[in-house]
Amino acid sequence: MPFENAPIQPRVLALVSAVLIAVASGTPYVFSIFAPQLVKQTGLSADQAATLSTALSLGGALGGLPAGITIDSLGPQFASVLGGLLTAVAFYILHKCYVDANNDVFLLMVALAISGFASILSFYSTIKCTTANWPHHRGSAGALPVAAYAVASLIFSYVNVRFFKDDTAGLLRFFYIFTPCVCIGCAYFLQIVDKKKHKKAPKDRNTAVGEQDPLLRSGSTSSLFGTGSPNGSRRQSIARIFSLWGTPRSSSTLSLDQMQRPLVQLPKHVRADSDAIYVAVEDTPVFVREGSPIWDHHLTKAIFSRVFFKFYLILGFMMGIGQMYIYSVGYIIVVLKQSDPNSKLSVGDVQAVQVSTIALASFLGRLTSGPISDVVRRKLNAQRIWCIAIAACVMLLGQYLVTKINSLDALTLPSFVVGLAFGFCFGTFPAIIADCFGTDGFTTLWGLMTTSGLLVVMQMTKLLAYTLKKNSDDDGVCIHGAACYSETFVVTQYMCLAVILFTLFTIWYNHRVFLRSNR
Repeated sequence: MPFENAPIQPRVLALVSAVLIAVASGTPYVFSIFAPQLVKQTGLSADQAATLSTALSLGGALGGLPAGITIDSLGPQFASVLGGLLTAVAFYILHKCYVDANNDVFLLMVALAISGFASILSFYSTIKCTTANWPHHRGSAGALPVAAYAVASLIFSYVNVRFFKDDTAGLLRFFYIFTPCVCIGCAYFLQIVDKKKHKKAPKDRNTAVGEQDPLLRSGSTSSLFGTGSPNGSRRQSIARIFSLWGTPRSSSTLSLDQMQRPLVQLPKHVRADSDAIYVAVEDTPVFVREGSPIWDHHLTKAIFSRVFFKFYLILGFMMGIGQMYIYSVGYIIVVLKQSDPNSKLSVGDVQAVQVSTIALASFLGRLTSGPISDVVRRKLNAQRIWCIAIAACVMLLGQYLVTKINSLDALTLPSFVVGLAFGFCFGTFPAIIADCFGTDGFTTLWGLMTTSGLLVVMQMTKLLAYTLKKNSDDDGVCIHGAACYSETFVVTQYMCLAVILFTLFTIWYNHRVFLRSNR
């Protein structure tokens, strides 16, 4: 039966379960809550304590690809259960080390790495389920678990203050019981509804335009991750994805002849790397020879296509810039406090406010990104990537504000702007990836995409550290306010500008190809 006629109740239950699992999976955000007490209890040095946060980050970042492969191969239900069990193991180890004052750094690093991997394993399974179950509302549905994951820090901070104040052991015990119970208990409902029936549905004259979203196609498959008619596979992008802003609204259905007409007939003599049409350029292998055995794999076709590299670069810069500020806001607070010693605000209080502000803004950005991107695509008939261009503009504003604010009181403004842009970008991209590459291999690709910001954030944090050191005295004190670190954020402003221009070029290029393909 057509997917849009699938029972609504199982899909709603799956969506609610996805939100609950996403909240329970937000354990990396609580590291800052128990980390100081854990370090003090186990007697770790400052250098050893720094390795713990690195292990947690690497577990989440480097685990993205294996998590995606696991979800695509074994399903979101299995991944959610496995993520819950691994979280239980990780927090049990942390609890045991805390109670016994065990300062085995390697064991603590392993536990935190497992925690990071388990978190994204459960979290990515929710994104996979929501994007597959709601193909016509991918942005809105996918934004809910993404936003829930971001707001987990606020929820768990409240839980800590309300129920586990000065009881770190109890908090760690709570996580190795609560998270697996939610992930395992809700996994039963985390199912992709009627997936097999949907794949077998015949392509008739009333097949809806939006039923099949993948943008990249091969000559013999309906998407990079499925099977189907070779001719009907080119139809989805022509109405919405390639328009510069919008296209005239048309009927919601296409005839069989229209559906089966190829986007463009490519002459045999035209090289695959020609810029004559979109398909020839964007679906051309990069670094891999077309026709080789490895090129026959559907994931290889996606990963080594040029459109994937475009999105990888855009997301990498946006994630790196946002995460650099999030990770470094503590240093900014210290500098502003040193520059204004008469301020009555304490560093700890200001840091708590900034962390909460960033979390709230990121939540709002992720929550609103889905509906807005759906409106942009389905109502305005425009490319969803316009939302990324807007997010980059907002991020540019945030980076500019950081260089102009010299007061602890006013730092909340750039924190909110940066958090909003970061959340809006991160909430929009899953739907873009699903639109382009389909949902069957979605989490593998999304897991790989999320590694894109690692290099950027590492280099930018090093640049910030260098800038602060250069502008500080021998005691490491800088009293010049925003001037102490403004050089770094001038660089990030240029990076944001580059992202904006590159994104606009991509939009223009897609529109140009759309026009040429319809001559």
